[in-house]
Amino acid sequence: MSTRRPRTRMTAVQRNAENLPVLMLAALPLLLWLFDGSPARMVGALFHFALMGAAAWLIAEGHEAHRRYDAATAAPRPRVPRKLLGACLLGLMVFLLAAARFTEVVTPLCFGLAAAGFAIAAFGLDPMQDKGLTDPDYLAAREADALMTRTDAALRDVVDRVAALRNDPLTMRSEAMHGAVLRLLRAMGTEPRALLALRAPIEKFVLMAEAEAARLEADWPRNPAGAGHTYATRLSALTAAFEAGARQRRQRDCPDAYAMEADLIVERMRSERAAA
Repeated sequence: MSTRRPRTRMTAVQRNAENLPVLMLAALPLLLWLFDGSPARMVGALFHFALMGAAAWLIAEGHEAHRRYDAATAAPRPRVPRKLLGACLLGLMVFLLAAARFTEVVTPLCFGLAAAGFAIAAFGLDPMQDKGLTDPDYLAAREADALMTRTDAALRDVVDRVAALRNDPLTMRSEAMHGAVLRLLRAMGTEPRALLALRAPIEKFVLMAEAEAARLEADWPRNPAGAGHTYATRLSALTAAFEAGARQRRQRDCPDAYAMEADLIVERMRSERAAA
């Protein structure tokens, strides 16, 4: 039931958008004003054409925003109600046209309101409320993505700091650490709550990796060989301990160990394809 509704709404929006060329046909009588010979009428016709074009553009933009809103699992309501503004412009155009034919204001106003109402009935209103932004699954996924982004950036910074020392073996070890940790997190990222459960170990690992890089930078001028050996040994131990702890945590929360290995294999294959 829940999977059909978005598809039905999206189909309705697409069908309404197909009516936009028909809407422009309503302005064809204005072409007679262009050939009337009166400069005032020509200017008036161009002005009304501009109103019609702006209204059609706003409705088309509103339709596209509505389509993205329906396709998204969670989305905020459009900040600018473009379809409503387009309908109001259509109503204004009809009001101005009618005002040139009637002496009182009530009749043109009724025509304008009716035109705006018909446009709303034909093309619908813009979404009026946020969708899914308070859903716990959506919030967990957003939080997990942010954690992944921060971790990736921090570990990439460690790699860059080590690479600045121009020692290829140490740079390769740092890149291997970065790749292994990111593959592990992406494999666990298929379940955002499982990844968020590792927030504290992840942040601690990042701090320790940054500390090792700082120690390497401080000791490098005095003893490059010793500093490099210490860094490589401690980084390998740190990475192995983090990976073992993450696997134990995952196995405790989800006893299916094969699922974890399958996710890791998939992430490794993706990394290899990206590198190629």
